Amino acid sequence: MKLMIDLNSFYSAGDERRFFEGLGDNPAVSGYRGIAHQLQVSIVQKHLNHDTLRELIALFYRYQIPIAPLAPLAENKRFAWLADERWYWHQSMIT
Repeated sequence: MKLMIDLNSFYSAGDERRFFEGLGDNPAVSGYRGIAHQLQVSIVQKHLNHDTLRELIALFYRYQIPIAPLAPLAENKRFAWLADERWYWHQSMIT
């Protein structure tokens, strides 16, 4: 699964480093690369579980990256909890 995300500006080199470390530390992320002004994030779905997905959502949310590219996962029974509007990311996912 490939996600295309728009990156916002980072506040410092350390801030940018921590973002990419967060991506690299997530077992569900197999890689990433910049394409124009976007970042393509490669996800290995067999490594995607509740914890790895929550970490990815938290990382995106922390860096104000819309999580709308993750919305199709909510159609999967295993990730139906993503669509629950009580979660803090819900609004970000549907916009």
